[in-house]
This record gives sequence, C-alpha cells and structure tokens, in this order.
Amino acid sequence: MTRLAQITPDMDTEAVMARIAARAAEADAGRRDLAEDMADLRDTGHLDALSRPDAPVAAATLLRRIGRANLSVGRLAEGHMNALALIRLYGTAEQRERHRASGPLLGVWGADGDPPARIAERDSARFVLAGGKRFASGLGIVGTAIVTVPAEGGTQLVLIDATDPARADASGWQTSGMRATASGSFRLDGLRGDPLGAPGDYEREPHFEGGVWRYAALHVGGLEAIAEAVRQAAIAKASEAQLHRLARLVAMTHAARLMVEAAAEASAATGAGETAVALSLAAREQVEEACLRGIALADRALGTRSFATGATVERVRRDLGFFLRQANLDGKLERTGRAICDAPAPVGEIWGTT
Repeated sequence: MTRLAQITPDMDTEAVMARIAARAAEADAGRRDLAEDMADLRDTGHLDALSRPDAPVAAATLLRRIGRANLSVGRLAEGHMNALALIRLYGTAEQRERHRASGPLLGVWGADGDPPARIAERDSARFVLAGGKRFASGLGIVGTAIVTVPAEGGTQLVLIDATDPARADASGWQTSGMRATASGSFRLDGLRGDPLGAPGDYEREPHFEGGVWRYAALHVGGLEAIAEAVRQAAIAKASEAQLHRLARLVAMTHAARLMVEAAAEASAATGAGETAVALSLAAREQVEEACLRGIALADRALGTRSFATGATVERVRRDLGFFLRQANLDGKLERTGRAICDAPAPVGEIWGTT
C-alpha cells in the first residue's frame, strides 16, 4: 500500500487531479471560480482525507498532488485542513461536531486589514468584532472562517460566518499569481463570532510554525508541474544539455519532497518540540531555494515557452513565484538557526531525534 492509499482508499485521486488541472486555466483567467474544484475534493473524500492527523506523510503527498494540479486549489485545501486542525485541537465538542471535513469549506484568515481586526465587545459567550481582514482567500467559497484577533494573553481565534457578500471585496486582488484564490478583504464590523480555544492557543507549537510544511508540500507540487513540462520537452527533443537540466531539476525536486515529508512526520510526532519546528521551517527554506533554482533551470530549458500566455508552465511559474512570498521569512530562518545552535546533538543528529 502506498502512503497516499492510507488516507485515500478506493478514491480515484488521479482522475480528480486531472479534472482540477483541466479547469485551472479558466480559473486563472477569471472565467470560473474554484467552487467546483473544492466540491470535487469534498465529494470524493479528499478533503476528509487531509483532516486525518495520524498520517502526515500521506497528507503531504496529497497536498503535493493537489498543488501539482492547481496551486490556487491547493491554497484553499490547505486552509480547510488548517482550520480543521485548529478546531480539533482547541474546539469544543459541539464545534468539532458542527465543523466536519465533509461540510462547508473552512478557511483561516490571519492578515489584518486597515483598521485591523479586534474584539469590539462581548455578547454573552460570543464576540462582536470590528475592523477587517485582508488576503482572505476563498471569498464567496469559504463558508466559515477562523479569524485572529488580539486579546490579553495572546491571539484569540474566532469562528465567523464568512458568507455575507456585502462584507467581502476581492477588487483589490490584482496580482500576477494565485489569481484564482479569490482573495481580498473582509469587513468584520458588527459581526458576531464564537471563540475557538483560549488566547495564545493559536501560537502553540508544533502546530503554528511547525505546520509550515503544508505550504511547502504545495510548493513542491508546483515545482513538480514545472519539472514535468521540462521532461516532456526533453522527450520531444532531447539534447545533452536538456538532459543535464532535467536530471538536476528532478533531483532537487525529489530532495525537496523528502525534506517536506520528514518535516511533516517530525511535527506530528508525540512530544514534538522546537527542533521539529525548526525542521519544518528549514524545509520551507529548502523548498523555496529548490523552486527558485528550478524555475531558472526550466526557463533555460524551455526558453520563451516559459513565458507564453496560456501555457501551463507560464501559469504555474507565476503562481509558484507569488505563493513562495510568505510573511517574515527572515524571522523564520533566524528561528531555525537558533534552534540548531540550541540543540543538544551535533549536525547530522539534530533531526534524527526530533
């Protein structure tokens, strides 16, 4: 049994990914949204498969395959996966029962708008919110969102109804990549929400920075799509230089995949601590370097085809280049370095005992 088969028994994953990939160009062009893709993942059980905490490497494999089909779909799937994990970790029994993997799409919206999100007042056991969020992915598709707000003791998570179109504004999402995510701003003024967990739960490790491997798995999937385009070009017209580029590209892609899988496994291990978090952050850094080098190799291999409007590789390189830009990358790398310095084991053994 393959690792992916652990969480996708009797599912035709290949057919689902082929359908998502076939719809990607129209979604990128704004001629359709991602609702059908997310419904496809939900109805075939793939979103439910991502919610299993006991098979992290299989989940990384599934994320990678979704990313290979369409990175924008992967972004929404990862948001749903993250939200379910937060509800499982910090939610009440009623919240866990209400928000299931097979239910409406969930998302996690953390980036603050202007003015930023805040708790305006408490209404019985609920919060009344004010301010807003930006970079909120899945506007019009996400049914329930988890938003972050400041509170005494740390960040407070709040579950909100995200279906009011009057609060959503995607007009400012004018980007070259990840266009299909339907991201934008969401106004919270007067909106009531339910607290999820206690202040400070959101930042608990290894589930906060330690979960960055999920993004990295998607990034590897995007790099695999680019590498496959180079492989097809080499099959059509092989040369010594092309074969050299292909071999280097596929080798670095596979190495990135293995590091993500190691990070996923380490972060899910019982008692995972700072070294596991550092491995996840290091994997993200390694994947970014592989993606940037891989895009450059593909550009040399494919020439102007990498930039031809409508070509799959052109869309993927735009999406991947944009998706790699995460918040506070230097801070993440600094934290990794400090964890390595503080580790009791030498290099070569640090991540053998995460």
